[in-house]
Formats: sequence, structure tokens, C-alpha cells
Amino acid sequence: MKRFANYFLAGGALALMAASSAQAGGFQRGSADTDILFEKGTFSMRYGLTYVDPQRGFTSINGQGGDFGDYTGAYQIPSVTVAFGGDDFSCAGSYVESFAAEADYTGSPGGALPQQASSFVGTGGNIDDSDRTNLATAASVSRTRSLSFKSNEFGATCRVSYTNDYGRFSLLGGVIAEDFHFEGSSFGTTFGVIPGVGKIPVAATQIDVESDGGYKAGYRIGAAYEMPEIALRVQAVYRSEIKHDDVEGDGTVTVLQSLVPGLPAGAVVPITSSLNEAISPQSLTINAQTGIAADTLLLASFRWTDWSTNKSVISSISNASLGISSSSYSPYNWDDGYTASLGIGRAFNDKISGVVSLGYDSGVSTGSETTYTDLYTVSAGLSVKPENWAEIRLGGLIGFWSSGSQSVDEGAYFNGEVGDDMVYAGSASLKLSF
Repeated sequence: MKRFANYFLAGGALALMAASSAQAGGFQRGSADTDILFEKGTFSMRYGLTYVDPQRGFTSINGQGGDFGDYTGAYQIPSVTVAFGGDDFSCAGSYVESFAAEADYTGSPGGALPQQASSFVGTGGNIDDSDRTNLATAASVSRTRSLSFKSNEFGATCRVSYTNDYGRFSLLGGVIAEDFHFEGSSFGTTFGVIPGVGKIPVAATQIDVESDGGYKAGYRIGAAYEMPEIALRVQAVYRSEIKHDDVEGDGTVTVLQSLVPGLPAGAVVPITSSLNEAISPQSLTINAQTGIAADTLLLASFRWTDWSTNKSVISSISNASLGISSSSYSPYNWDDGYTASLGIGRAFNDKISGVVSLGYDSGVSTGSETTYTDLYTVSAGLSVKPENWAEIRLGGLIGFWSSGSQSVDEGAYFNGEVGDDMVYAGSASLKLSF
């Protein structure tokens, strides 16, 4: 079993890594590679890339059924980790795209999501979110075309270990820095009031914004226990919450149609943009493995993520000189997320090992938004070591997303349904050790 422990410890969690990248409910993308802190070699470097294709689309929007295409887009998750150290101490520097999302709603009826009130007559500014469906007295309305954001995480994590007759005990700790970038596009309609006639549309526009938040600090701490004789390792890592409350930028309002003197169709107006707040939630991840037979491992993982902190995102725009002030609203109101997987790993020889696993994600959607429902996955991976100093990992995943719905009664600003959908993912990485 000792040969198996030394060999497979590095590559056994490959499929679990691919599964967590595709699952994770909410906006989670990649996690820092802390497994490398336990692997052999004075100096190690691993580069990885994961490709995920989540195929989710509305089957009904405000009671109108149809095939509106997938609003979720395929994406890649890059990661780089460099580590050095030995049995008692090691440190690693890491980069990963930690949180991100892209949504393209141009396949919806009219090329965007349904209308929401973006400002009220007489307020000259943002409105209460509970009034987003009150279109009768709105001074302007907006329709979301697309949204995207991403966060880059740079981190440094160290391990200190103590070995005795009962095994090896380790403490982990480190710091992280994470930024935030947001882009959005929407259609807008502005209304005017003519005495004796009432409210009429006076301008149709397209709004495009781009906002950035600077790097904010966080931390991770953890512990691990190992018994190499039976290939046992249990590792728990906590990642702190990071709050981005300074997300600001600029953008443009392009006039598509206009009845406003001095503001003809084709005019482009500069604006400032901002977000109310973006939160990368705290999480706790537990990974475990143990030998159950010669050259055979049982692998398991569990993660809790505090997605309930994600209530809504409000994107605001303004141009004081022209009296422009409005906002668009994306409600979430998520539950906490729980992700688990269980797998079997097998070392076929000294150079090749494989793993298969089943995964489940509890989903976080509550009825305000319906993207992240329950997800069931099957994944498999292969680890190849052509030389003692090199390892190649390949993995794949297929997931089944359950159907769901959202409604105005549960916090959404329009009613919608999604059907049963699929998720596909693949991953590859190269590790060099010296």
C-alpha cells in the first residue's frame, strides 16, 4: 500500500477537481491548488486548464414558451501553482479565476429579458427593488441583454507539518488577493409626460457599462492528517469572504430612437457606472482519501459555500449634466450551497492511474433566479507519469441539471422556467517536479 500512497496521492483527486469546477452552485469557478503542498519534490509547478459547457436556457418567459437558446456560455478556468519545500514545510504561490459568470439573453423574445422599472417619475434616481415590476409610473425601464463578471485570485499558502508514530499532522495558512470586473449591456426606454396626452416613450437606448473593483485581501486556513501506510489523508480548508464594495467604471448610452431635441438617434452619451456590492462567499472544503485494497483508493469531498450572502446585484448609471440616473436589478436570494462527491481511484502501474466519481450539488436557487438547481454528475480522470519529474492529468465530466422556475411572488421581476439541462466539462494539467 505504501507504493500506492506515494504514487497516487498526487493524482487521485483529478476527477473531483473537474467535478468541483463544473458544479459549485453559484458563481464559483476554480479553487487554489493546495494538494501540491503535500506532493513530493523540492520544487513543483502545475499548470491547469478546465473547460466547462453549462447548457441552461429558458423554456418559458412570462408565460411565453419556446426555445430561446442557452443563456449560459462555455468558459475556461486557468490555474497556475508553484510550490517549494519538503516534508516538514512547504509554500505555494497560486493563481486561479475564482468567481465568474456570463449570461447572454439576446435569444429571449425581443433580444433581451422582460422589462423592469429602472427609475420613477419625480425621483430622479434609483428605486426600491420591490417596485421593479411597477411599470405604470416608471420614468424609464430597462431590459437586460447580457451580463458578465470575473474575479482573479492570487494567493500564497504554506504548510507546517509534524510527524510522529501516529502519522503526519499539518497546519495550512495563507493570504489571498482578489479583484472584480463587471460588464453589462441592456436596452432602455425613457418616458416623458405630455399634458393632456400622458406618458409617452421619448427615447430608446442601448446601455453598455464596464466596472472594476480593486484587489481586496482575504485568507485561507486549514489542517490535514495523513497515515501514509494506508494512503490516508484528510484535509480541511476554510476560505474567507471577500467583499467588493468599490466597483466603479464608465460606459455609454447609445441613442437608438429619440424625440428629444438635441439628442438625435446615433448620439453616444458617456456615463459613469457602479455596482452596489459583490461578495465572494466564505467556504469550507474537506477532501479525504484512504486505501481500501491494494492499489485502490476511496476518495470523497464535501464543500459548504455561504451563497446566502448573495441577495442581488444592482448596476447603476448616471450623467449629472444630462439628468441621467437609473439602475438595473438582478435578484438572487440564494440558499447556502452544498457539494459532495465520492469516487474510486486505481493505480494500474507505476505510471498510470485512474479515478471515477459521482457528484451532487444541492443547488442554490430559491425562486428569485433559476439557473443553479440541483446538479448530478459523473466524472472520470487519468493520471500519467512518463517520468518521475512529470505528470499529465486528463479529466472529463457529464452533469444533469434539474428543472426549475422563478416567479415574481418569490422575488423575481419576471416569471420564468428552465427545463432539465446538461453540463459538460474537461480538464488537463501538467506538473513538473524537481
